[in-house]
Amino acid sequence: MTQYRHLLSPLRLRGHTLRNRIVFGAHTANMSDMGIPGPRVQGYLEERALGGAGMIVSEPVPVHRTGVLTRGNYLHSTDEVIPHFRKITDAVKAAGAVILQQLYHIGAHGDSDLSFAPHWSPSGLPSYHDSDGSHAMTETEIEELLDAHAAAALRAKMAGFQGVE
Repeated sequence: MTQYRHLLSPLRLRGHTLRNRIVFGAHTANMSDMGIPGPRVQGYLEERALGGAGMIVSEPVPVHRTGVLTRGNYLHSTDEVIPHFRKITDAVKAAGAVILQQLYHIGAHGDSDLSFAPHWSPSGLPSYHDSDGSHAMTETEIEELLDAHAAAALRAKMAGFQGVE
């Protein structure tokens, strides 16, 4: 393993020490319960921390109703999620890992049938995988989306995440 001699060594990253350089990356697991993270996802992420991951990036969270990919996504615009995510971040940190939250807006690539809202995008063109089309954002809507990213990042911080992606 000399080729990867640093893989299992600690790493300082923006005020945090990762026990190693192994990252469990974000992916959609659709484990929310009506948009709320619960014990199932807590156990899932906690097991990855107990298994030795140095950093865990949680499931992507949409920042705005116009950029949701699946109905299994977490709620995006309510403080109701904070105490639920706090249980997860506390468990993951207690198991020795650093935890980040991935934030996203899917743009034209969402599915309006699943998100219950038209999708906003820069162009208004349809995505490559369906013909739903999307709504070309106005300047006001761009500002709204930027504000939504900031609000989601603040909720992540309040929930104990150590960073956002």
